[in-house]
Amino acid sequence: MTLDRDQLRRERMLANEQRFRDHNNRRVAFEAEAVGTDEPVPFLCECGDPDCIEGVELTVDDYTSAHSAPNRFTVKPNHVYPEVESVVSAGEQYWVVEKLNVGAAP
Repeated sequence: MTLDRDQLRRERMLANEQRFRDHNNRRVAFEAEAVGTDEPVPFLCECGDPDCIEGVELTVDDYTSAHSAPNRFTVKPNHVYPEVESVVSAGEQYWVVEKLNVGAAP
């Protein structure tokens, strides 16, 4: 079975987002120990743009809460791809997006 162009693009976007999320998840324990769970710390934007290297600031508690489901990601405001995700919450510093029609991320 061959994947169509849109499906390949979605898979590449999800893989990119997952790499940034994996990086951020490794930071959680370090940041929690270094500054606590209620001080803002920098995380990478987890949007699907492979060229995005922007940061988002949120607390470890907020980061953990934002990722309450495996298909949720924290992104800079307006770093959204509406064809594959919807905004779950929107704040001044970061938004939480949820992937549409995607099973649990690896």
